[in-house]
Amino acid sequence: MNPDPTNPHGGGRAIDEEVIQGLRDLGGDDEPELLLELIGIFLEDAPQRMKDITEGLAHDDLARIERGAHTLKSSSANIGALGLSDLCRRIVECARASRPAELPELCAASVRALEAAATELRKIDA
Repeated sequence: MNPDPTNPHGGGRAIDEEVIQGLRDLGGDDEPELLLELIGIFLEDAPQRMKDITEGLAHDDLARIERGAHTLKSSSANIGALGLSDLCRRIVECARASRPAELPELCAASVRALEAAATELRKIDA
């Protein structure tokens, strides 16, 4: 059993270092600031997507939950927050299958996973 449900890929970290290194490599010497720009975009957008999920849950709006989780799933994976991405994938599946009973626990876990990911991302240097 994985001790950290916010990161199903193990390691106890909210952010996958291989993804971060890949983003560093993508920017290379020509665009060393690319990684920090991508982190900034994620940190600006992710709270709004989480708001869509949590407010959708509060108002029984499965479509809003699904939209927010789907967007956050992709952006989380792209920035290395693989645990958060996996939680969002599960939220999308529950919303699409009209299984709202599972959503409160998944949404609470995704809020914690976003907080952990944001904390780690803010510590990253180019």
